[in-house]
Amino acid sequence: MEPTEIEDVIRTVCGQCELTLNLSHRQLTVLPISLSEATSVHRLLLNDNQLIMPPSEIIKLTQLQELMLDHNQLTMMPSGIGSLVNLTYLNLSHNNMSILPSEIGDLRSLKELWIVALGLVCLPEEITRLKCLVKLGARDNFIETLPCRFHKLLNLQWLHLGENRLHDLPDSFGRLLKLVYVNLDSNKFADVPTCLCELPALSCLSLRYNAVSSLSDNHILSFCHLTKLDMRDNPLVSRPNHWKGLDHILIGKTGLSEEVTEDIIRACTPHHRWKIHNGVGEEEEEVIEDGNSL
Repeated sequence: MEPTEIEDVIRTVCGQCELTLNLSHRQLTVLPISLSEATSVHRLLLNDNQLIMPPSEIIKLTQLQELMLDHNQLTMMPSGIGSLVNLTYLNLSHNNMSILPSEIGDLRSLKELWIVALGLVCLPEEITRLKCLVKLGARDNFIETLPCRFHKLLNLQWLHLGENRLHDLPDSFGRLLKLVYVNLDSNKFADVPTCLCELPALSCLSLRYNAVSSLSDNHILSFCHLTKLDMRDNPLVSRPNHWKGLDHILIGKTGLSEEVTEDIIRACTPHHRWKIHNGVGEEEEEVIEDGNSL
């Protein structure tokens, strides 16, 4: 799309005070200065472009509630991103960032944060200031440890940390009282962290493709309320006789098939789906794990 056409789109949105501005899939490498004039916009889609420079133009859009920047070539966020205090949804997935700015902790209204495949080696301590955060997708990074104050995310209900380098969790992780869904697939866990047994609302736990070779009876008792405990593709391959009737525990080897996805899709009860997704179907959220289901 030609620059003049982009300007026309922005001018139309501004002139009609529209709430959504969709500039996705336009092969944009830079953003026009006029974007900063779209101050009435609540929802800005800039995903699937070729943006390299931090889009400083968005800092003036203080009414923004949803911002999609996924699938670009960004290496950092613009200075001042913390001023977007009305943001409830932020998707940065599939960019070339290796760190998140400390300012991300200033996004006090944020409910969903998607940071999939950014090349992150850690999460900033400031992320624990996101008191309203309900859903965090941080799959496919290089994260080895979580911030020690991770338990401060008191409203967190859905967490995907699969395909990282975690081998343990903070002891205080068990204080995430609203956490319903946890995915820790493809990490480096040799044992099931005891703190997972302390999560009272947990319904679905997936620990596939780790190095867990045993599951104690104490863990079994603690996980009796789960609807799904997926331990497949670990060294733990045989089911003890006293596990009879514990069909919610999956062990053994599987291939990469549609069955894998379907099992996870069916994991949570309809009630928990409502709590996590506010009406968005579990099928959408589990198949589209990058947050771009909107």
